[in-house]
Amino acid sequence: MLQAFFKGKLVIQDNRVKHNEDLKTSSSIGLLQYLPDDVFWNIMRNSCIGFPAIDFGKITSFIFWAHNDPTGTRNTDYVEPDVWIETENFDVIIEVKKMDENGTYPQSMEQWQDQIQSVKNEQNNNDYEKPIILIALGGNDNMLPEKVLDCPVYKASWYNLLNAVVSERDAQKINSNICRILDDVIELFARQGVMTVTWLNSLPKYEVNETALNAWEITRAKSLVGFENLNIVFVNDKNIQQWQPIN
Repeated sequence: MLQAFFKGKLVIQDNRVKHNEDLKTSSSIGLLQYLPDDVFWNIMRNSCIGFPAIDFGKITSFIFWAHNDPTGTRNTDYVEPDVWIETENFDVIIEVKKMDENGTYPQSMEQWQDQIQSVKNEQNNNDYEKPIILIALGGNDNMLPEKVLDCPVYKASWYNLLNAVVSERDAQKINSNICRILDDVIELFARQGVMTVTWLNSLPKYEVNETALNAWEITRAKSLVGFENLNIVFVNDKNIQQWQPIN
């Protein structure tokens, strides 16, 4: 949360830090920036749909909530991308919305246009030109890549980002320094209500052997006093009766 603190983005409400998109940005991307470049991009690529393998070159800076030149945008004072990542070969914008749902604060093409144009303005003002990529994190109504002002827009959800972090954590077990950063990201996600889900259909399946079934039948038979037969289910093609208490 250091970046939110440095930029005055932390909001204190009822003696507690308010959960908003700036806090979420700082506690995720703000920590992930300390990873090696290849690990960072691997996580971001796995968070998005259709994100190709790209040679970004070395990351030269992370700028949080920059105040960019608003020329040619809907803004008058400045345009403020949530994150602007400068690399040797690309400029990358990350636009963040607090929730994955595109409800109160959805992603919008108009905002993408403003942010891309503002980075183009900064490039022109500093006499350089590089391709621009925008990552829309949260607030998307679909996950299909788009193109705005001839720049690709890739979409990510908070759930996908967390899953990418968890997968990378599993792959980096021997690198304790990387794991410490990723563990903190996972913990901060959980404190903001973003958690991984293990689906039942992803769990391993186990066969129940005949010995175990017979032992269960004997144990069940000894405890049937005061119960009546309810219905029959099937386990490994054997009839197993379910029971309920008699009122």
